Amino acid sequence: MDWSKAKTILIVAFIITNILLVYVIIGENHMSEPTIKDEFIDDVIKLLEDKNITISTEIPKDIPYLNTMVVEYENANVARLNRDYFDDDGMIKQNEQGLGQIVKDDESILVINNRFIVYENKNEKEIYKDLDKDKAIQLSEEFINKGKFETFDMELTFIKEEEDTFYLEYSKVYEDMLVERAFTNLQIDKRGVKRFERLWLNKKGLGDVEIYISTAPKSILTLLGMQEAYGKTITDISLCYYFDPEKHEYLGEPTDAKEGKAIPAWRIQFDDGYKVYIDEY
Repeated sequence: MDWSKAKTILIVAFIITNILLVYVIIGENHMSEPTIKDEFIDDVIKLLEDKNITISTEIPKDIPYLNTMVVEYENANVARLNRDYFDDDGMIKQNEQGLGQIVKDDESILVINNRFIVYENKNEKEIYKDLDKDKAIQLSEEFINKGKFETFDMELTFIKEEEDTFYLEYSKVYEDMLVERAFTNLQIDKRGVKRFERLWLNKKGLGDVEIYISTAPKSILTLLGMQEAYGKTITDISLCYYFDPEKHEYLGEPTDAKEGKAIPAWRIQFDDGYKVYIDEY
């Protein structure tokens, strides 16, 4: 047993309990939610600052809930990808375990479990000498459209430039709500699209029961026990649908999951692109 980690968890739980007790005792209305009061939020901010975690966005004060969403993984068809990206000129290798590969000159597409797509371009020829943010977005959208992927449910949620390469992340949206963990990520440099990764979820239906989770101020106290969050700046805190086959009602190997239930969670976005999902109740 990792006693260090267990000790941290107990300390965080103790802090949360003490803060809650204070606000329940002094609260004017016992029916109100103490964790969305300004005093509680101020204490949360100070506790995070002690771990060098900065918040540069509003902390939501609502009582969060969503209906469950049944989602399924988008199927990746090797033959279609070969047609759309390589005009049927790529060499295809495929097995019964859902692993497929397409190779054409310096470009390749790898398909894992019939759903995770990875494109790589190893050609070093520079085509775009004056690459900037707007051009990177244009090239990424052109590449996505070339694969005939639907774009009505996509939103650019993160972009950064590092060492002459632009990193772009597109997230899935449903009625202005992000659906995680679906992603379409691209790396763009002067050669054009250097790398493309896509793992997508499609909505099958919504459940009838409303699921409530902990408020945002209370939930983000979880970060106190996450060393990987220390020294970072939070740029967004938003409610999302969250599906993780290792956690959410899937029996068997998570890599074999084709569908499952996405539940409400808080999506914590940091300035460097790192994300944390908190689905505590």
